[in-house]
Amino acid sequence: MEYQPNLSNIKAGNGGVIQAVAPGSTGARLGLQPGDAIVQVNGLTMRDVIDFRFAMTEEQTELVVRQEGVERTFQITKELDDMLGLDFIEPLFDRLRTCNNKCPFCFLTQMPKGFRKTLYLKDDDYRLSFLYGNFVTLTNLNDDDWRRIEEQRLGPMYVSVHATDRTLRAILLGKPDVPDVLGQIRRLGELGIDVHTQVVACPQVNDGAALAQTIHELGQLYPVVQSIAVVPVGLTRYRFEGKKPQTIKAAIRVHETPEWIDTNWERQSIWQEDAPVATELLQAVSEGDLGFCARLGATTDVELRPYRSDEAAAVIDICEPFQGYFTAEHGSVLVYPSDEFYLLAGREQPQGALYEGYDQLENGVGLVRQFQDDWAEIAPTLPRQVDRPTRMLLACGTLAAPVLQPVVERLSQIENLTVQLCPVSNTFFGEMVTVSGLLTGGDVVAELLKHGPADLVMLPKVMFDHGGTRTIDEWTVERIAAELGAPVAIARMPDEIRRVIRQLSRQRATRPRQPTYSVSSRSQ
Repeated sequence: MEYQPNLSNIKAGNGGVIQAVAPGSTGARLGLQPGDAIVQVNGLTMRDVIDFRFAMTEEQTELVVRQEGVERTFQITKELDDMLGLDFIEPLFDRLRTCNNKCPFCFLTQMPKGFRKTLYLKDDDYRLSFLYGNFVTLTNLNDDDWRRIEEQRLGPMYVSVHATDRTLRAILLGKPDVPDVLGQIRRLGELGIDVHTQVVACPQVNDGAALAQTIHELGQLYPVVQSIAVVPVGLTRYRFEGKKPQTIKAAIRVHETPEWIDTNWERQSIWQEDAPVATELLQAVSEGDLGFCARLGATTDVELRPYRSDEAAAVIDICEPFQGYFTAEHGSVLVYPSDEFYLLAGREQPQGALYEGYDQLENGVGLVRQFQDDWAEIAPTLPRQVDRPTRMLLACGTLAAPVLQPVVERLSQIENLTVQLCPVSNTFFGEMVTVSGLLTGGDVVAELLKHGPADLVMLPKVMFDHGGTRTIDEWTVERIAAELGAPVAIARMPDEIRRVIRQLSRQRATRPRQPTYSVSSRSQ
């Protein structure tokens, strides 16, 4: 899950609010406390943690700190790499750069109201791309942003491309004045910034020949472009009218309803006759068979729907020849269909060597293969038995069930341990949503209660927020454990599963009172 900032903690002029101070650190010796705010370093106002890190690479440092409303100045001498041992509540200190696009597949407009506010943030902040790998479109950069990217070398950058065809990308971003993304990526390359890209593929829209064009043109920008991930569009039941999918046009117009309009939305409708289409965009499409308006009408009447198995296979078949070509030409595979395409097509995941360091693991590229390879190493190291008879329920989204079936079979070979795999149908967002990351606490509990009492429940880490504490519908691990009457473990990778099983093998006869296990090491 991408990092989601809490806007209540980000206010211009507040500075960077400290969350924790490491014991024995320089910050601790200065008397800095959680709740204090770093306002300036060496006379520079801090906009975010990036500014702080850059400013602190000086031996002689002047620090302005706000403590209980009073600003104090510290003159300190330190090592160049001493960051004072500070952790901040939020990485952004001034404001969040929000999104001014109206993508038809935007997940935020596919959710009902009533969730926590951070889930409705349409962030498109290049700083979060640098810090956390969040994908950005680069449509809201100004001259100051480009200067800062150059000065602080903010890379790598993660860029949502979707299509290199200018008209098609404008449609997929729901606005007529999109900049030339290929030109922007070249500019990043000139600044020494590497780029990882993604294409959110929509059936019969930007796949087929359009996808081949996108892969080809991005591949020409290697080595600036380090990877191209192709991921299938994710849709919930809120993009359907009954069982009928909405058209792209209808999905874009959702952004223009009072319910979704915010202070940063693109006020110019893409269908408005006097919409300010970029001059170079008009020139780029005027030489084609269809003009901008004609292509707009033809494309936006297409229904936005999930991929079928045969269509998923076709996407893989487009990507694989490019993988061979790029390997021969550049020594890098470069383009990767996401794991979901292989699962939808019923095809085996590629071997681990193909993923070349797993650059887009958090985007669902290579995660299944890494899991399978790690499990092959870890399975022989599992304990032979657990201390007492234990029945465990292992929940997952329906898409992941075939991947986890061998895990369940191996765990069930452990003496005293019985494991049942429980694929959870997503009734909240709709059965077309099959990934574990969008499971709700309510759906999981409802499904697991059907399977009877359990001694332990294991849930996927990806169904919880960035901190691993809450599901998308605000259920905590503790609440789920209370509803099921069993302790809950959360895990993502095989080493975390093994850790839980080893805990079971070391338990004593007296069972703890509904403990909560939280094993959540982050895979790199």
